[in-house]
Amino acid sequence: MKKGISIHIGLNHLDEEHYGTGVSPLETCEQDARDIQELALNQNFKSTFLLLSENATRAAVKSAIKSASKELYSGDILLLSYSGHGGFVPDTNGDETDDTLDETWCLYDGQFIDDELFKLWSRFKVGVRIVVLSDSCHSGTVAKANNLRDEKKENSIFKKKLLPYSVAKSVYYNNKSFYEKIAKKFLNKKPKELRASVKLLAACQDPEVSYTIPFARNSIFTEKLLKVWNSGQFVGTYDEFFETIKEEVSSLNFLPTKQTPNLYDVGRENEDFDKQKPFQIYE
Repeated sequence: MKKGISIHIGLNHLDEEHYGTGVSPLETCEQDARDIQELALNQNFKSTFLLLSENATRAAVKSAIKSASKELYSGDILLLSYSGHGGFVPDTNGDETDDTLDETWCLYDGQFIDDELFKLWSRFKVGVRIVVLSDSCHSGTVAKANNLRDEKKENSIFKKKLLPYSVAKSVYYNNKSFYEKIAKKFLNKKPKELRASVKLLAACQDPEVSYTIPFARNSIFTEKLLKVWNSGQFVGTYDEFFETIKEEVSSLNFLPTKQTPNLYDVGRENEDFDKQKPFQIYE
């Protein structure tokens, strides 16, 4: 019998000791994590991790993913969801040729770099299916960030789920030795081949930002994902699921800037995975 494990990460606030006081708190990210966990439980994912704010540390996230890599075999599935701030640090190993930046998830005690996530995927066995839901800014490929300037302040109730450039720069230089130590692990090292198949459903394209509305239950991307999922009543493939979510989000003409979700595949091709209903454990 196939197995499903899910990991759900949601951060409304970050550690001021690492990030300083310039990061605006968010209001919907912890609820995003709880609601996606509920989706997983309703799909019979038997083992789940819920990591919220202070508990969503770098060590805890790494530990949860490593644990899943040991337990999952061909045909099994991992569902990983993240809702929080998106950030970026300078790329030092030369794998980001277009913008020289590595994208990050802002975990409680430090940023989690895209290279670290890619390395963790290499731990998974052939035939494992991985679905990543990334509800943060610059999350199009969980690989690239941009917009190296602070955007104009907007008179809007919408909150952007990103570190402004001035804050990201300050966080990096105030913790430079910390990030340089991480970067050294990837310097002059060829990435391992991914044996698993990974599908990333991201809240926006690389050049864009994702939004949350104060007093709303969920962030916009997660809200529309859950609406389309319709408590499991959705019928279709991952591509069809994504396209419907994309239409829902892209049609929101009241947002301050455009937000267009992205679907990105890495790792081994898996035609059966492509044809399945989202979050389906049994092939």
